[in-house]
Amino acid sequence: MKQLIESIARTIPKEAQNNHLIKRQDIYIPYCEIGVTCLTKDISQINTFYETILKFIDIGVTDIYEIATVMGIEFKLLKEVIVDMVDKQYLVTSENKVLMTPKGKQSLESRKVVTIRKRNISQIIVNMITGEIEEKDNVQYTNALWEELCLNEEQIITKDFLDKHYANINEIYQKNQIEYNVFNTNYLSRELYKILDIAYNQLIYKKEELLIFKNNETNSFEFRITGDIAECYLNCFYNQIRDIVSPGLENFFERDWNFSKQNKKQFVTDTTDEERAKEVVKELYGSEIITDELIKKFTQERALIGESEISTYFSHQQEMEYEGIIISCKRLRKLLNKGIISSINQIQNKKIIISYDANEYKIEEFLNKNFSELIRQKKIMLIKNDDITENIICFYPNVYICFKEIVENIFERPFTIVNGKIEFEEEVIKEKMDETIAEKTISFELPKKKGKDESQFPRSSSNQRYHNKKGKQKK
Repeated sequence: MKQLIESIARTIPKEAQNNHLIKRQDIYIPYCEIGVTCLTKDISQINTFYETILKFIDIGVTDIYEIATVMGIEFKLLKEVIVDMVDKQYLVTSENKVLMTPKGKQSLESRKVVTIRKRNISQIIVNMITGEIEEKDNVQYTNALWEELCLNEEQIITKDFLDKHYANINEIYQKNQIEYNVFNTNYLSRELYKILDIAYNQLIYKKEELLIFKNNETNSFEFRITGDIAECYLNCFYNQIRDIVSPGLENFFERDWNFSKQNKKQFVTDTTDEERAKEVVKELYGSEIITDELIKKFTQERALIGESEISTYFSHQQEMEYEGIIISCKRLRKLLNKGIISSINQIQNKKIIISYDANEYKIEEFLNKNFSELIRQKKIMLIKNDDITENIICFYPNVYICFKEIVENIFERPFTIVNGKIEFEEEVIKEKMDETIAEKTISFELPKKKGKDESQFPRSSSNQRYHNKKGKQKK
């Protein structure tokens, strides 16, 4: 339980004065990974071998045989080097004589070589909201599903855009260039020379969190987005959601209008429960040490510390000595986000009972898709229920959560938040759940696995006689 509490403490945001947190939701910031076709300029010290040959030519020794003799190397080897220098336009040859080109003379004087190469460089990503260019390894990126909350791209990537950010791209190229040596060449500098085109582009996302606070006195809302410098993301969010809602933000609002009408009434938790939750939040915020006293306060009956607390119990379920999990929810698809689904699929040696509303849209297809292996192994018990009146999650008999979705309105459209309360007292939880367990004939016992001897290697009667015989011999 201590690690679970530490996990919650690490993610508790600071609440604004007179405001309290009512909703937390992942929001995805679009980035574009790009490859750039360009010319690069490599400046290096001239190769010592090249420099020696150029010096001989500079003092009038132009015969290849004579240069080979003076340098004490085979003519065949020197000829290969001469051919290479001709290719690089340092020399020209005529009847075993070599002459220095202007490029060769300049290289000898400066002792530097400038080489222009065509390359494709990668590891560059563009923040599609701010237009900032970053190194790919500096951003933890992911893919976003269609139902996720995503900001729409505000930037358009063109060659002109890249030219304007030449300095940033050059900085990334210089940092990530691969050093190599040819004939012991020492590079003094390697830099971007000219951007030619976009080689490829791919949309990726960085996950942040949208925090919604409410002031009950003024009935107003305050929004924040983590990782938001100068509120660029927040301004973009307002612009994309206020009037004509962008497709990536449609999922912020409640689409089930019937549900919205039925759940406008506020779901009120006991004032005592809310005060206990606020006290725990106050002590958890910034806590480096989770004391026994704080654990005791945390595990008292109280209101939920935001809906994200539900996900934390699933991700830290191994810290609780529970018998099994009971989930009963009218809108299961809304509850089971990909984090909870992933946690459930990792549960070992525990039975999961899920009671679902058969009228929920494609719910059985959803369950089969996400829990096919657990269903095959009979580790999940599915119960069809047409009369779910309250949503519960129970890590029986250690943690009991009862919650309800309620509807708030913003920008003249409804969105849902989760209110609920949580119980940790074992006897109280058993009293709440035992009637349901008996009524639904719920069992937390997992199907027994057959042993190897029984299922794969059945003992034959001849083997039995053999062992009996051996037993007699020992006597």
